[in-house]
Amino acid sequence: MSLIIEHLIIHSLRQDENSVLTADTRSQELQPTADVQAWIDQLHRIYQQKGNKSYACFLADTEQPENPSPFPQLFQQYLDEKLPFVDFTHQSTTALLAQLNHYQYPDEGVLIFCKYQFVGVSYILLGLLDCETSVTLTDTLELSQIKYIDLSKMQLIARVDITEFQTNPDSRRYISFIKGRIGRKVSDFFMDFLGAAEGIDVKMQNQLLVQAVNEYCQQVAMPADEKAATKKKVSDYYKEQSEEGADIAIKSVAEYLPKQNDGGDFYAFISEEYDLDEEFPAATTALRKLTKFVGSGGGLNISFDEKLLGERIGYDAQTDTLTIKGTPPNLKDQLLRMLKNQH
Repeated sequence: MSLIIEHLIIHSLRQDENSVLTADTRSQELQPTADVQAWIDQLHRIYQQKGNKSYACFLADTEQPENPSPFPQLFQQYLDEKLPFVDFTHQSTTALLAQLNHYQYPDEGVLIFCKYQFVGVSYILLGLLDCETSVTLTDTLELSQIKYIDLSKMQLIARVDITEFQTNPDSRRYISFIKGRIGRKVSDFFMDFLGAAEGIDVKMQNQLLVQAVNEYCQQVAMPADEKAATKKKVSDYYKEQSEEGADIAIKSVAEYLPKQNDGGDFYAFISEEYDLDEEFPAATTALRKLTKFVGSGGGLNISFDEKLLGERIGYDAQTDTLTIKGTPPNLKDQLLRMLKNQH
């Protein structure tokens, strides 16, 4: 699967002497050399596999704040070929700087704008990436400092699915973005800059689907090993879709689950009991509760495979007691050393 770069430019953000972020902008696009192509391929792949993405859409005219962001209008002008790509990035950078300085966001870095196609879908990706310093060894065996872009730290990055935006304007998820380490603030000023609002709660959709699978498996009469195998098939499907950046489809999940005694299937069950979209992006973090029991509180963090309940692990509901037979070796070693030190 090839990625085709159509337009690419990078600007630099730095703090001036007054600690105000300012931009050093390029006047020309970067050419898609082999090194550039490999770098964008890597950036796309990392972004595709990120599990903490959220989804949004542009605000409707009736939802616009008193001082709306110029980005949606700039974006539309670019798509309509009324605004050249370089000018679009310059004006968008100015709008982003206003938000960054308003929220006193201090980080410097490089600002990337990339228009590309992947498997027939057009995207525009924009984001602020960290620029780090490292040490390299020269040909003359001297140490020298170099700067490099750290793709592992995606602070502010968003991608607009242009194909989805143009073919399905009522969609609530043609914008995806990563919630970085600064947490809740991203939802504030990055959404303000994009002139967008979150349109779908991906985490909740995935959690409800996993809950529905668990409940359905409890209702269908099947042996424990068959139940575990069924859930593993659903888990494998999840992982495949996530790696490909593809959606989870309720009808596809239903194909992995057996029918009930009355002939009813999972699709009918979930349609009656849950309010879920037919398709939504995968969030593999929700998978833990498909094959494991997970809980935390009061200083305890407990996680174990579902198949262990009734074998090595027992639960007494009357006394609210969890009994573990066969303590994990590393935990057992810690406990024995603690007991030894007490005597």
